[in-house]
Amino acid sequence: MKRLVKFLRSVLPADPTQLIFLAGVFCLFVAPHLRWWPTGLGVAPGRLTDSLVQQMLLGVFFLLPISFAGVAGYFVCFWPSDHPFRRILLLVCLPAMAGLCLMYGRLLYLAAPSSSVLEGTGSLVAHKISWAWSLPWKLLSGFHFCLIGLLLIAIYTSRLAFGIVALPLSLPGNTVSTALDSESWRRVQFLIWVLVGPLYLLFSSLAWFTLGLPIILSSHIPAYTQSAWFSRFSSTIETLVVFSVIFWIAGKEDRQVIWKAIRLPEPKYVGLALAFPIGIAVLLSTSQYLVDRALWAAHDFGRFSPPQFRSYFDLPDPWLLLAFFAAFFEEMIFRGLLQRRFIQRYGIYRGIFLVGIVWAAFHFASDFSFARLTEIGVLLKLGWRILFCLALSYVLGWLALRFGSILPAAIAHTFYNVLVMSGFGPPFLGNDTVLVALWAVLAWSLFRYWPISAENESKEAAPEVTPEPAL
Repeated sequence: MKRLVKFLRSVLPADPTQLIFLAGVFCLFVAPHLRWWPTGLGVAPGRLTDSLVQQMLLGVFFLLPISFAGVAGYFVCFWPSDHPFRRILLLVCLPAMAGLCLMYGRLLYLAAPSSSVLEGTGSLVAHKISWAWSLPWKLLSGFHFCLIGLLLIAIYTSRLAFGIVALPLSLPGNTVSTALDSESWRRVQFLIWVLVGPLYLLFSSLAWFTLGLPIILSSHIPAYTQSAWFSRFSSTIETLVVFSVIFWIAGKEDRQVIWKAIRLPEPKYVGLALAFPIGIAVLLSTSQYLVDRALWAAHDFGRFSPPQFRSYFDLPDPWLLLAFFAAFFEEMIFRGLLQRRFIQRYGIYRGIFLVGIVWAAFHFASDFSFARLTEIGVLLKLGWRILFCLALSYVLGWLALRFGSILPAAIAHTFYNVLVMSGFGPPFLGNDTVLVALWAVLAWSLFRYWPISAENESKEAAPEVTPEPAL
């Protein structure tokens, strides 16, 4: 337990209060991707005179300042400049406040309260003020997260103004290696910022040009979107475009690091990579079948037919194997490049942990895009994403380090995605928790009983890596 506490402290910021600023930035970043308008809140008669397309464009335009504030907040985490207070105020707080006021004003306009001719002028004004004051409590998680993000950043910024805290984000000392020069590390930091911040804008731009713009020009959904080929290949082409931009940003030196991590593994290593996701999925489905069979025998024997074993194992669509491209490119970046750089700087266990955190943040935009989640739901989704990416990061990291290639990790990653997207096995209460626990146990077992040799790793990643205490 002491080792675990010491390890967790080593991966938190040197100044723990920086987590307040990070939490605020996260709230601003995800707020535009959440729902703002309550289902039961109607539109005032005569207020919705614009077309649906114009309403969508106006809503997106009003949310852009909040998106900019979230991306700028991540940027300030790494590059606060000589005047961080001024940069936070101008790049984060003011755009977020402007976007919040614009959205709130728009909602007030569209959902104006009904008034009666019997009401006097004074009572009518009081009624409208009371209604406007109560409206924020009726709005959904997007509004609330934006407001909470601003409050958290304001708290941290006030402490920053008095010199109590400081930026940029930094981990405690005792780095394992200083082999990375400052220029290489700044390039890694910039790549991390692109991955967790503005990269989603590129995804959004591609969706805009392929779907949004044709809908605006023709006022109907394009026919090609109904094609099976579009649904199968659009995500693959999108992934190729996005990661081509990432490779260009990485630079020549880091691209060479990535290519060196691509080696053909032996067939037995491929089998091991397949065994991890398939074995966990089969274990979950088999356990669920046994539980349902036992419940049937105890309560429904003779009244209903028993559960069918075959129904717990739905074979995936072969076209889902196209997910290999997305998984492969993710592994090139996260295990092929970032894991190597982080291990050089922080050691094996800290390095893989930090890669898992960045990998989780990379998925935030897609996880919360127009999600129908409450505030508690967002926090639960956030916790699940972080814990799962950490557990899977250690398993995939072990595969990449053990076999000197990212291909086994890419294969395991692909088949996990395929099994999830295909709905392999019936869902059950607590499925996500059990899934995270199984991957965490697998990660612990791999590093406990088949540890990565520090000597072998030093040849592949860093000349000065020394082993850290086991988790």
